Amino acid sequence: MPPVSLRRAARAGRPRLETALLRRSVDDSVAARHRCAHCRRTPLTGEIVHVYGAPGGEERLVCDLCRPQRREPPLGTRPMPSPMHERSVKVSRRAA
Repeated sequence: MPPVSLRRAARAGRPRLETALLRRSVDDSVAARHRCAHCRRTPLTGEIVHVYGAPGGEERLVCDLCRPQRREPPLGTRPMPSPMHERSVKVSRRAA
């Protein structure tokens, strides 16, 4: 019986530049996600998240499942927006 290799076979069809750009794009999208400060889970759209203040002044999100682990009250509570929320067109008032 021939030996079996568990190494991944190199894909000859995909250029290195394309692979590097794809990895960079995926890494950027993962970094832009909001995550729970305790469990590091990405809350689902519409899920209730609690906002806490960090010592540096930045907001820290805590999912509803991890909320009992915190003793202090949250600064605010809100539903998790969809990922497209920040990219959507917002209606603004015109200056008269």
